[in-house]
Amino acid sequence: MYFAALLAAVALAFAAGQAQAEGNANVSPHPMFVETVSPANLPTTVSVFLEEVKAAGWSHLDTVNMAGVLSARGFTLDPVLILEVCSGKYSAALLDSDETRFVASMIPCRVAIYQTSDDRVIISRMNSAAMAEMMPGEVAEVMAASGTEVEAIIAATLARLN
Repeated sequence: MYFAALLAAVALAFAAGQAQAEGNANVSPHPMFVETVSPANLPTTVSVFLEEVKAAGWSHLDTVNMAGVLSARGFTLDPVLILEVCSGKYSAALLDSDETRFVASMIPCRVAIYQTSDDRVIISRMNSAAMAEMMPGEVAEVMAASGTEVEAIIAATLARLN
């Protein structure tokens, strides 16, 4: 378990380092989240991200257009899309047992891609390595492994966009 968490932390640090080296600085204001600036516009970033999700063998379950939802309620926001992605092997590993099913509210993995008021496009996600450290046994291992895969998907997205 410790080894898996350590590997995940190293992978996240590597991905963050790669993003910074490629000019995609981590801009997260909070350690529980990882945010990276995309070099492309919002539609292109979303499209390439979803292609990489599929290439990695993950599923895209839904996209929630928060700006659209809130616009219908009278609010005007810059674009905010929440993409729900899932790997059956990780979800099933956690949802198959009463002892680990408590994390169901965190499944599927969510990646937000949004545009700031100064037109930057940000790819935002939970810091899975940090969250995994707070979880017991199998949950920690699964969160670390799935988080590492999400980071790889994002790294592949950014590599294509650069």
